[in-house]
Amino acid sequence: MGWKGMQEWSKASTLAIAFVLSGSLAWAAFGPDVAGSGTGESAWQLPASSRPVIADTAARQLVTLNTMDPARVDQHLDAWERATTAAEHDRLRRGRAATRARMLRERETLSAARVSTVVPMSALGPDGTGQGRAYLMAVVRLTSAKPGGPPVERVRRLRVFMLLTPHGWRISDLMEAPGGGVLWLSSTVGNGPPSREFLMLQDARRMMTDLARGEGRAALTGSAVADRDRIWRRAGAPGGTGNGQAVDVGIIRQDDDSAELLVYLNLGITETVTEGYTTKIVPSERGDLALRVTIVRDGSGWRISGMRNA
Repeated sequence: MGWKGMQEWSKASTLAIAFVLSGSLAWAAFGPDVAGSGTGESAWQLPASSRPVIADTAARQLVTLNTMDPARVDQHLDAWERATTAAEHDRLRRGRAATRARMLRERETLSAARVSTVVPMSALGPDGTGQGRAYLMAVVRLTSAKPGGPPVERVRRLRVFMLLTPHGWRISDLMEAPGGGVLWLSSTVGNGPPSREFLMLQDARRMMTDLARGEGRAALTGSAVADRDRIWRRAGAPGGTGNGQAVDVGIIRQDDDSAELLVYLNLGITETVTEGYTTKIVPSERGDLALRVTIVRDGSGWRISGMRNA
C-alpha cells in the first residue's frame, strides 16, 4: 500500500471505531480516582505487568505494517495480515488485490520504519482488563520513496487498538490522529470525582492548545521557551495559529512532581495547492506534530519544562 493509500486505509477506520474510542476514552478521562484502593492504578489502566508486552508487540507489528519492498509485495502483504486481526485484518484481506496492483504499479518503497514512541493508554473497559483489549498511542517514522523521486521522511501519529488472540496480541484497528478540529467529550462515566491523571492531562491539553494558538507562553519554564520557538519555527508557524489544538495526550511516565507526555498537536497550518485549473487551501502536514512534553508541578498546577519531537 502506498503512502497515500496507507493514509486512506487508516482514515477509513474512523467511523467504524469512533464510538468505541469515545466510550473508552470517556471512561479513562472521568473514571474515579482510586488512590487508597491498594492497587495504585486507576480502573481503566492496563495492568502494569501487561504494558511492556503490549507495547513491544505493537511496535513490532507497526514496523511490519509500515514496510514494503515492491519486489516482495506478496510476502509483505502476508506479513501485514499476520500482524492484524478482526476489522483491520478483514480490511487488508478485502483490499489485498487492489493494494497489490497499486504497489506493483507505483513501485513505492516504505523503509526504515521505526516506532519512536509508544504509550499504552487504556484497557478499553472499566474492569482493568478490557477482556483482552488495549488502546495505545504510537508514533511511526518511516521513509517513502518512488522511482525517480527523492526519499521522503514521513511521520504517522496513530491510535492503535489491539486484541488478545490465541496467537498473542494483534492490531485490530488503526486510526491516524485527526489533522483538523476534534470533538471534545463531555461525560460523567464512572463514580466519584475525576481521577488525578485526568486532571493532569486536562491541564496539559489546555496549555498545549493555548501554545498552538499563539498564547500561553507564561506556562513555559526552563528550556521549554527555546524548545517551543524552535519547533514552531521549523513547522512554519512561529507565532502559532488561531485554530490550533491538542488532539491527544498520553502519559509516558509520571511521579508526584513531574510527568512526560506524548502529545499529538495540530498547529492548524494551511497551504495552497493547485491541481489543474483548481486552487484550494488545505491543511498542511507540517503543522501536525507528535511531541514528548515534560511538565512539572508548580504550586497547585503544572508548567511545561521541555518539548521535543516524539
